[in-house]
Amino acid sequence: MLAALDKAAVTPAAVDYIILTHIHLDHAGGTGTLLKSLPNAMVVAHCRARSHLVDPTKLWEASLMTQGDLALLYGQIEPVPAERILVAEEGMKITLSENQELEVYLTPGHAAHHLSLYEKASSLLFAGEAAGACINGYLRPATPPPFKMGEALASLDKLIALQPTRICYGHFGCYDDGLKRLQSYRAKLLHWHEIVNSQAKKGTSPEEIFTIMRREDGDLEYLNKLDKDEYEREFRLIVNCIYGLAGLARGVAAQ
Repeated sequence: MLAALDKAAVTPAAVDYIILTHIHLDHAGGTGTLLKSLPNAMVVAHCRARSHLVDPTKLWEASLMTQGDLALLYGQIEPVPAERILVAEEGMKITLSENQELEVYLTPGHAAHHLSLYEKASSLLFAGEAAGACINGYLRPATPPPFKMGEALASLDKLIALQPTRICYGHFGCYDDGLKRLQSYRAKLLHWHEIVNSQAKKGTSPEEIFTIMRREDGDLEYLNKLDKDEYEREFRLIVNCIYGLAGLARGVAAQ
């Protein structure tokens, strides 16, 4: 992040905000560390994220449970000083310039502490993982346990109502067909939920359901183009998402 700021000719002291879509380790684990180099930055986060940022003990324990060795690769989480946290609220506006501001929308589902950001002037949505994960252009669910289907659909409907022209994913990239992608993901989520729960009731394991979904969802063809390590990571993530869709516990992320 610091190297990117330097490349963009932005001094660390000029950064006003670190805005967290949610506090899963791969999105927010470095916040406390980064703040040491950004003397004027405030952290904007969901109210349910605040306590975990100030004291990341439970977040770290949950990350170890759900991500195992991957969490160890990220490294320990440093706390965020309480006085540097701004609690995000629905409809909150964050001014970027005279003609630009971000609107905050609380979008639970992927996580209880999830929020998304919309820049109205350019119709640009920063969806985090409320709109799933996008790997090489292909969408897949982002539904780790404890996943709340009703909340996720309500959040998607909220984002669809914005009719964004452009969408940016936490994983990965930005695309111009924002509204279409949101609608496609909503349909995909319902499709996966139906199949996963139908199979789970039969006693099918999440690993076996993964194989079934590879046949059912053509978007998973992106897996064929990954190297061994990338495939193994995606396999673990997707199986974990199947646990979430089936309402099964597999370690519980901090809520």
